Amino acid sequence: MMSDVLRLHYGYSGWAMARIFDAAERLTPEQLEIPGHAGHGSIRETLVHTLETQWGWFSWFDGSLSIAEAYGLTIERDSMLDVPSIRACWTGFDAQATTLAARLSDDELNAELQLGAPGSPTVPVPLWKLMLHVANHGTQHRSEIATMLTEHDCSPGTLDMLYYVMEQSAPAP
Repeated sequence: MMSDVLRLHYGYSGWAMARIFDAAERLTPEQLEIPGHAGHGSIRETLVHTLETQWGWFSWFDGSLSIAEAYGLTIERDSMLDVPSIRACWTGFDAQATTLAARLSDDELNAELQLGAPGSPTVPVPLWKLMLHVANHGTQHRSEIATMLTEHDCSPGTLDMLYYVMEQSAPAP
């Protein structure tokens, strides 16, 4: 059951990010850089932070990096100067997340990982809770970006999961 919930969340996340990128492509380069009132500064910085965070978490989840390596993972900001380059990077990170979510069983999702910042004590947390956290983190930052986009008359439209679910449930034409 939890594997189905996480697959839904990561499918929705990809759908919602596509709407964000579609709207962001209408911005001028200057608008992409204007500091906003939420997120991590500008739209570009908030997008890059969102990608960087998901990349780090999923690199730890899939075993390609240790938690310490994943915690220190950063994206070269000079390679993320426009929406197409950020979107291309997102496509790879989204594939990493959806591929992992697609293959994990409920038993694997219940496995506990030792969570803690470098140099701090660790606590056991089931993988499904961490994956749900990452999905929720993305939702928060998409909301912040959507607000900033709307301030530039480039609203991404509705990002409610319900609309994703309805699209997925609609009969094929």
